Amino acid sequence: MRQVPDEFLLNMAEVSAGLIGLFLVGVFFYLDTGFRRLGRARSVFESYFRSSTRIVMVLFSIPLGLSLTLVVLDPVWNRVLFAFLSLVLVAANVDTALRIPAVHKVTGSIALLVNEVVGSLGVLTLVVLPWLLGGLHPTREDLTWAILLSFASGFLSILALVLSVFDVARQSD
Repeated sequence: MRQVPDEFLLNMAEVSAGLIGLFLVGVFFYLDTGFRRLGRARSVFESYFRSSTRIVMVLFSIPLGLSLTLVVLDPVWNRVLFAFLSLVLVAANVDTALRIPAVHKVTGSIALLVNEVVGSLGVLTLVVLPWLLGGLHPTREDLTWAILLSFASGFLSILALVLSVFDVARQSD
């Protein structure tokens, strides 16, 4: 099997850190300007937005954390970190899934509903795939799939949150 180069993993960590920074800037900008216009949907959407922010942060923590640990730590610590982040990710995903019916009822956002379904499937895939590929001892290559799927799920979640702003603005008008 082909070895994943250390440079690739370090580049993934840099990209992930940059995306986390950009995401945080976007979140704070939206919090500053967007929640004032929500009206009756504000309390429901704020709790979902916090939950969605949490899941995106965990999704980008996986590539950041794994990329760095795959380069410098023994494989056992990579697996421990991945298992821990997977548990946090699944808990965050359950939290957002429980909040989506109320958000959909208030906002009517199809983007958030589709994101929740596709995102939940992505979370399931990225958590299970390395263990399916490598058994109880997934390799760097197996964990790289989780890194890539985590990036994709994080991008999809950000896209859905951005598109939902248009749905919420349309609903409040």
